[in-house]
Amino acid sequence: MSQLPLDSSHPDYDLVSRLVSAIIRHAGGFEKLAVDLPALLRQAFDEVIDAPRTGRFTLSETEKTEKTYVGTKVEILIRNHLRVSKGTTLDMLVDGTEIDIKNTTARDWMLPREVIGRPALLVRSSEKTALCDIGVVVCRPEYLRLSTNQDGKGQLLAAQHVNIWWMLRQHPYPPNFWEVLSLADRQEIMSSKGGAKRLAALFEKIQNKPISRQQVSALAQQHDYMKRIRRNGGARDILGPKGIALLWGQGDRALIDQLCLGPVTSEEFVSFTPRTMDEAALLRAAGHID
Repeated sequence: MSQLPLDSSHPDYDLVSRLVSAIIRHAGGFEKLAVDLPALLRQAFDEVIDAPRTGRFTLSETEKTEKTYVGTKVEILIRNHLRVSKGTTLDMLVDGTEIDIKNTTARDWMLPREVIGRPALLVRSSEKTALCDIGVVVCRPEYLRLSTNQDGKGQLLAAQHVNIWWMLRQHPYPPNFWEVLSLADRQEIMSSKGGAKRLAALFEKIQNKPISRQQVSALAQQHDYMKRIRRNGGARDILGPKGIALLWGQGDRALIDQLCLGPVTSEEFVSFTPRTMDEAALLRAAGHID
């Protein structure tokens, strides 16, 4: 989880070092940044997929215009999370310096004319691997393959990635479980009748991995999806007798920490089968398993 900083001899070291330090400070420290920023990617993708209302489950199912909007969504969520203002010409103002935010789910970033020669926070992710990269670079013209189109965009060359100060490199972010489920498992979950049974099937198959509330809501297929989680008619009634606990990052924080199941954000759920008698006793006392 350690950073890959620029060498102190790099011509942009002073500027990039200052910006990285400021971003980490605004995020509440490096360890918090390493949890919260990757979680924002999951939130951005899930909000664009909008499974509860569209019946879609993966980013590849979205329209071309929506895929474009993913970058804007990531920008908004990061800026709001860092509690910084929007710049005059670039996406955010950090430590008195304007910096752009550029997101890609492809290999490289396309950078607009206004960011050439200026700093950018680069975000890259893969829904197939659930790994992300987050770094800061000054977008020097010599780092780019400039477009001949009127938009004047430039592609950051792969050979120039050595000029990026990586805050996170090949770092896991909460996966979209639909991307890793086999077709047979997906069909089995979706064939379960009723939201509670679908959620129980999901959390029985995928344990020890956080699942976002948007994905839970999509399976529950009702506005008050928490009814399909709770006891008295929810998934916990089905999982509890099987010895599987279903924990919520907000309401069950103490248990999640005690069981070392983190990181699990307040927007996520995680299921867990106890490995020892002590863990079983702890979950039984809390009413999560029978």
